[in-house]
Amino acid sequence: MNRREMLKYTALLTGGAVSTSFASVFLSGCSRPEDVSELHFFDPDQFELVALLADTILPRTDSPSATDVNVHYTIDSMIGLVFDIDFKNNFREQWAELERHLAGHNFRQLDQPDQVELLRELELNRNSETENARLAYMELKQQTIAYYLTTEEIGKEHLNYLPVPGDYEPCISVDDVDNRAWAI
Repeated sequence: MNRREMLKYTALLTGGAVSTSFASVFLSGCSRPEDVSELHFFDPDQFELVALLADTILPRTDSPSATDVNVHYTIDSMIGLVFDIDFKNNFREQWAELERHLAGHNFRQLDQPDQVELLRELELNRNSETENARLAYMELKQQTIAYYLTTEEIGKEHLNYLPVPGDYEPCISVDDVDNRAWAI
């Protein structure tokens, strides 16, 4: 199933119209713009940090990293083109706090295990001084994972993919599905 079919079926199932900006993000296939001047929400320096954070959250292993499947571009497009102005304004404030927090700990200069540890500490920290930074990180992490799992490459190549649902078979062994989660 391609993105156009998925969008059509989603619209039919929800019984509602899909906004033009939301549709344009999915119909574009979240392809990589020619250059970062086509960014919709982040400036180039912030976008570089988004990419670094996305790859820290989902690094390349036996599956592609978040940036290998252009999750960072999807995040920028969704925030810039789809989310409402209140969300954007709130996220912009939280993002500024996250940038300050990470810069204060020299995040970009740390090696990956130290970056992971710093983000883990931020995620678990309930200190009011870092609450906005934590909220921005949690939002970015949630979007990174969601957009990663919904990419065509991950769905077809790294998850079980069944384009047309078949028979329902309850209580099957995980070995019967190659120890892989389902894409849909």
